[in-house]
Amino acid sequence: MRKAWHEQPQRKLNFPGARGKAIGALSLSFFYNSLKDYLAERLWLRPALFGMIAVLVVAAATGVDQIVGQPFAFEIEKETIDGLLTIMATAMLTVATFAVSVMLSAYVAAVNASTPRAFSILVADSTSKQAISTFIGAFTFSVVGLIGLNVGFIQSTGRILMFFATLCVFTTVVVTLIYWIDHVARISTVTSTIDKVSSRATNMLSRHLTNPGHGGTPVFANAVPPDGALAILSMHTGTVQFIDVDALSALADDIGVTVHVAVRLGDLVGQGREIVWIYGCPADAVDEAGKRRICGAIRIGESRHRSEDPVLALKTLSEIGDRALSPGINDPGTANDILDALVQVFANATKVSNEAGTARQHPRVLVPIVEPDVILTAAFEQIARDGAGFVEVAVHLQHALRAIARCVPAIWAVALKEQSARALDRSRAALTHPHDLGRVEAAAILASEL
Repeated sequence: MRKAWHEQPQRKLNFPGARGKAIGALSLSFFYNSLKDYLAERLWLRPALFGMIAVLVVAAATGVDQIVGQPFAFEIEKETIDGLLTIMATAMLTVATFAVSVMLSAYVAAVNASTPRAFSILVADSTSKQAISTFIGAFTFSVVGLIGLNVGFIQSTGRILMFFATLCVFTTVVVTLIYWIDHVARISTVTSTIDKVSSRATNMLSRHLTNPGHGGTPVFANAVPPDGALAILSMHTGTVQFIDVDALSALADDIGVTVHVAVRLGDLVGQGREIVWIYGCPADAVDEAGKRRICGAIRIGESRHRSEDPVLALKTLSEIGDRALSPGINDPGTANDILDALVQVFANATKVSNEAGTARQHPRVLVPIVEPDVILTAAFEQIARDGAGFVEVAVHLQHALRAIARCVPAIWAVALKEQSARALDRSRAALTHPHDLGRVEAAAILASEL
């Protein structure tokens, strides 16, 4: 039988060895998430791929004459392909410049109508990036093709290949342009922004419900380590963006200890704060290099990151509704639309989580969960506070909380009732007409069960 952590012999954390180097290195999940987040917001990737494809096509057209010879009875004149490529090169540069200008204007309009926190979600929109990438790629293809054609690399059979490749590129550009015009007409609307942010919130919340410990064993945030636990202090000041549980698990399994993470996603930490506790090792067991490697498993940045944080995604969605309630806009209908979207987010995320089942948990890595009250506060507090004086919003909020209570796990019940009670208290302080207040009180069924 395996001994408990406090019964095992003490072992020094020997990081310089091969296993220690593996612990210090970024795990595959950490690298994958970082790379995915970086590429999702970059516009250069697809144009670079299109440019590489253009070079490959020209190279193939250059070599096809030497390999295949002239198997066809017809030829395509150089001037025909030259004219097509010249027209496409001239047009695509103009269209790409115009597309970038329109896209940025649409993003600015969408952000002004919603919230600045939505920009990172909007800029990750694959449709606009695909369209611009296609236009720039077609321009690159045309320029590379013209160079190969006029330098004399491409002969008769190669010109046939270039002609059909040019037709394919031209067809792709036309289809993309038609689809993109329809897409860009909607991208700046509040409805489109709500849909994109809701999709992101559903994805993040379903991950949280399926895997609240991010791959580790979930514990409550107020759980404290045993006496004598070794505290690893943060070397940076900022917000926790990612917890690399795989790297911490490799450490725990290799040494035979339990790693207790002391922070949650979105926590603001200062230099010198405890971010990890290690059970079952002497105080001098970890040198400075080892501490740096452990700290590297907790990614700390300047602000919250959307890739793993359900609280940020829900707060972004709530900010759109809160902005609509400002005196300058005074649009309670949009706030109610946000409440409907939040109900769909919780319902869809719960459904996805139930279908996915329980995620794998590393038993030696303890990770504090984000409690239901924190998530619900991020989703509803702003609208409950600034919409307390709008009877239609206050009533709709109570109905939304009841709808969510029917689909989420039972552990959320107390937090939902507390949210309902807080919203009711705010409405009692803001509403003056007895009829309006009576409507809200009648809808606050969850608050009456507290």
